[in-house]
Amino acid sequence: MEEGSQEQTNNRPWLYKKGQSGNPGGRPVGSKSLKTYVKEKLATMTDEEREEYLLGIDKKTIWEMSEGKAAQDMNLGGQDGKPLQFIIAKEIADKNAITSSTEQDRQ
Repeated sequence: MEEGSQEQTNNRPWLYKKGQSGNPGGRPVGSKSLKTYVKEKLATMTDEEREEYLLGIDKKTIWEMSEGKAAQDMNLGGQDGKPLQFIIAKEIADKNAITSSTEQDRQ
């Protein structure tokens, strides 16, 4: 099995070899990431510049910047904690079982 996987890797030279970095040079020493640059830029703004900056952003985004995003987790399961998919499948199975037994009773 080892030979097959090695052969497959040799046929696809665009894939990185095991242990090979996707960016061997990396970011040049001394350069800032965009995130660091923006943090520094915002930290050095005057109050007037900040006000002008905030005028260009919608209120929802400003709210999320100050308070954080609203929680997105939802419990879609039943009271016993089972996932919704399981509950729906059980309902369908129960319905089909009821239908099948009633059909058999009619015959």
